[in-house]
Formats: sequence, C-alpha cells, structure tokens
Amino acid sequence: MQDIRLLTISYEAVRITYMKNRILITGGAGFIGSHLVDALVLRGHEVMVLDNLSTGFRKFLNPQAQLVKLDIRDKKAADFIVKWQPDMIYHLAAQIIAPLSIENPLHDAEINIMGTLNILEAARQAKVKRFVLVSSGGLLSSEETVLPTDEEHIIKPAIPYCLSKLAAEDYVMFYREAHALPAAIVRLANVYGPRQNPQGASGVVAIFAERMLKRQPLRLDGDGTQTADHIYVGDVVRALLLLGERPEATGPYHLGTGMETSVKDIFAKLAELTGYDLAPTPAPARLGEAKRRALDSGKIKCELGWEPRMPLDQGLALTVDWIRAQQDPVWSEQLKQTCKNKIEKLKNIQFETAIAPSK
Repeated sequence: MQDIRLLTISYEAVRITYMKNRILITGGAGFIGSHLVDALVLRGHEVMVLDNLSTGFRKFLNPQAQLVKLDIRDKKAADFIVKWQPDMIYHLAAQIIAPLSIENPLHDAEINIMGTLNILEAARQAKVKRFVLVSSGGLLSSEETVLPTDEEHIIKPAIPYCLSKLAAEDYVMFYREAHALPAAIVRLANVYGPRQNPQGASGVVAIFAERMLKRQPLRLDGDGTQTADHIYVGDVVRALLLLGERPEATGPYHLGTGMETSVKDIFAKLAELTGYDLAPTPAPARLGEAKRRALDSGKIKCELGWEPRMPLDQGLALTVDWIRAQQDPVWSEQLKQTCKNKIEKLKNIQFETAIAPSK
C-alpha cells in the first residue's frame, strides 16, 4: 500500500524547509509511529525505526526508512542508539493495553518504565539534541475533574497503565533537569485513523469499522453514552513535528479536540458510512471505565500554535476507506488513484496537506 501513503496522513508542510537530522523513532512500525516516519522521510530526514514488531507491521514502514528489530528493554537497543548517534528521538514504543496492565502490572512496568529508562539513558549518552515522549492522556480525564481536562487537572491514576506512563514522564523530567536532556512530553487523547489495528484490544473506531464492513456482530458495552475525545492521527503527527522543531517546548502537553463523542454516536456514524444495519449486542459496562473523557489542548495552542484540524466525520470516512481498501482490491485501486491525483496537486503547492481541510 505504499502508493496511498500521502492519503493517510496530514502533514503541515511538504516542502523541505528544515535542517536534515538523524531521527530515531521507537515504535515506528506501529499505528502512530509509521505516520510520523512518513512525515519525517518526506521532510528529508534520515530515519531509523527501532521496533520489535510485536504490535507493529513491516508493511507500514516507509521504504526510505531503516529498521532495527530490537526491544526497548534490551541493552542492545541502548547500545545501538549510542552507536548510531541520532540527533533526535521520538519515543512511542509502549505497552498500551489498559486491561493487560491490570492482569500483568509487572509486564506493563517493564516496558513502560524500564524500557523508557533504557532509551533515556541511551539518549543521554548519545547526547541527543531532542527527545519527545509520547504519553497517554485519555485515561487521565473523567467526569470527576474539569472537562475538557487540562494538564493541571488530571485525575489520580487508577490502573497500572496510567501509573507506568506517568512514571515514565517523571523520569523524562528527571533527565531534563539532572542531565539537561532537551525533552518534551505529549499526552494523547483517543487517536484514530488509517493503520490502527482493528484486531487490537483498543481503538473503537478501527474495531467497529472492520467488523461493520465484514457484517459481523458487534457488542456495545454499557448504555453507549460513555464519551471519549477522538483525534485524527494526522493532527497528532503535526503536533509531533512541531515538538521536534521547538527545543524550548517541554510540556506536558495535552493533544485532543476537546470534544466528547459517545460510543453510540461513533457506532451510528460508522454504520452510516459502511451501510451496517445490524443492531449491537448489549454488554455490561467495563468496570471502572470513566463516563466522560476529553482533553483541553489550550496549552499547546498557546505556546506552539497547534490545534486539531480534521473534523470527526471526515476522519472517520478516511479511516473506513483505508480499512475497506485492505479488504477489497478494487477499492484499493480506486484509493491509489485518488492518492495519485493528490500527489499531482501537491507538486505545485508548497504548503498543502494531503487530506486536512482548509481553515
């Protein structure tokens, strides 16, 4: 699916305007990481992906990026980083399944805390010029605090996943203060878009869309009124690019739309896009799940000028198109042609996005 890369992301700029850097991305074969790799390659950087491919996919890798198959917990990963001498590191590799952290908190901590420490120490030894930690914010928001939730009003972490992610943030701040590591932290809301794994345990949009296209039964946990803040992957990539370019930015920054969308509304929107007409099967609400969640991105808007651009309805349509293309060769060819038309347009426009709407 290399021909439709530009259709699945929304870059801020396609003209190469920045100094070329050596950039290492942990988790760069995954959902968000692979989009970031594409953006950085497009800007002319030398990109190295460090990924053990436990949840990432080789097929998502940009052919102009390099891959080293290593685990972030492995000393070999740290040794490689020190030897490769990157200018910048984006750290996305993580254990992201909240229920799994409850079942096996030791495993969660080994990856999210010890793995992060391994990468941080390597970054210090390699004297990287920029380090960006991609953390989670969706589970730090609830109806028990201010909505949308800003950086000062996160809830007390209730599960090991949140504990480990916040601990990783604390270690990043320690390295920033003790070792002058130029680091930034960003917390993401519920990210959705092309390449999200519909077979995973998280990602309601991808899970619903794939099953709807296959006309498979779906279950709806609780009464369906529980809400989340859904942000498109291309908007996240734009923010990560900004953070990489602005060494004065430290964060933590919340990345979200500030808008709540219920599970039943997501179901209805996707059903309309896919022609799905089966009623969902009711299921018990998940234990301890917040009723409402949304993030306030005012801080990063004020400091860096970033704000989300992709409307939910358009982002959902693009996601459905991508999932449909994975299942239907005819649709895939149509999508490739659409992308080629976009690329021709981009050749004559210096600052244009592949799919983001105009302001």
